[in-house]
Amino acid sequence: MTIPVEGLYLSKALGLGRIAEHNPKTNIRSYAAEGDAIPFGKAVMDGTDPEKQCKLFASGTGKFRGIAGYSTEASDLDNSQYLAKDQVAVVDQGVVTVYAEEAVEIGNPVRIVHTGEGKGNFRASALPGNTGILTGAEWRESAPAGSAVKLYLDPPFTFIKDEVA
Repeated sequence: MTIPVEGLYLSKALGLGRIAEHNPKTNIRSYAAEGDAIPFGKAVMDGTDPEKQCKLFASGTGKFRGIAGYSTEASDLDNSQYLAKDQVAVVDQGVVTVYAEEAVEIGNPVRIVHTGEGKGNFRASALPGNTGILTGAEWRESAPAGSAVKLYLDPPFTFIKDEVA
């Protein structure tokens, strides 16, 4: 039996935080949510106790932990987000669906918004002082602005803040 062609059976993007491709290296860890609500598909960083907690990526010096994965165990499932003290499914390896603020193309750099509107969102171009480049990640498809897009994660990660011009 042959392997089906990608996109043959599913034409629309999966929901944010969902595993987008089967990959034997997919890894999901569990952390307690700290601070503000963490929507599915957003970037998360280390919390106060990095072994046990994570929070929405909201710092130019934060250590990237992974992507908040979809879970029916989230306290605020109606709004697709985890609340403080929920157990967050954090995807740190594999292909997951994230929100792209702007149009992205395969090969574009992966950036995370850490300050201002859209903390934890992803984009390709810099907003100096508000974004940073994430290494260890790459776009798996091209997509228009404001859409769900596949992002491949393969640690180790580094986050380099885009400096103010």
